[in-house]
Amino acid sequence: MHDGHGHSHEHNHNHKHDHSHENTHDHGHKDTSRVSPKDLALLKYMLEHNKQHARELAETGGRLADVGVESAAELIKGAVHYFDHANENLEKAVKLIDGGEG
Repeated sequence: MHDGHGHSHEHNHNHKHDHSHENTHDHGHKDTSRVSPKDLALLKYMLEHNKQHARELAETGGRLADVGVESAAELIKGAVHYFDHANENLEKAVKLIDGGEG
């Protein structure tokens, strides 16, 4: 699990999806003053909510591996991987909005 730390990395593992993990974003400054406080609050809530679910799923996967259900544990591990990437993107979005960076 990535534990929410910011990082940039190459993916050298196999998973099937048709998108790139390369960062392609605009470094220009944006006016975030028009962002709804409700939208920002929702993003912050969802970020923490998703992090908690990722931890719970990882723990569940560990328990499944402990009782010999390795195939399901590996699938859950893969799902947590995607949760982590989604959470990293939500965290970046919140920082861009809340910090006014971008």
